[in-house]
Amino acid sequence: MVRMANIICKTIGIAGMSAVAYDAYAHAQHHSAVESEAMSSDVFEKAVAAEMSNTDASHVTNELQKKISHLRANNPLIPVVGKTKGFISGALGSLANNIVPVTLSAIALAAKGKLQKAGAWGLGIFGLYKVAKEGFGLGKKSPID
Repeated sequence: MVRMANIICKTIGIAGMSAVAYDAYAHAQHHSAVESEAMSSDVFEKAVAAEMSNTDASHVTNELQKKISHLRANNPLIPVVGKTKGFISGALGSLANNIVPVTLSAIALAAKGKLQKAGAWGLGIFGLYKVAKEGFGLGKKSPID
């Protein structure tokens, strides 16, 4: 019986960690795309503004500034940096938002005995709370009201 309880607690812990990891990955993907677009548009905006604000009437200076603005606006590293920054911030932000299920899942996976069972029960109760609140709207104020 003890072995079966251990297996059930570990399974609940794995399910909780899997849900949190999936959520973190989904948030990271979204933030990756948003941050990449934001960084690219910011760099493009600054490059165009710099190109349009010539202080010299020289043709050579104008052409040089156009070339440099073109290089800045089409820099292939900017989207990569934006995606990386967005992915990391999205994943860490999601993990911070899901600290309760992460902790309860870790307890259900790593602890032994009564503490392990408490982590599994806590994770189950937290899951039911989330389903009741987010799924059925219990205890949630309607945005229409």
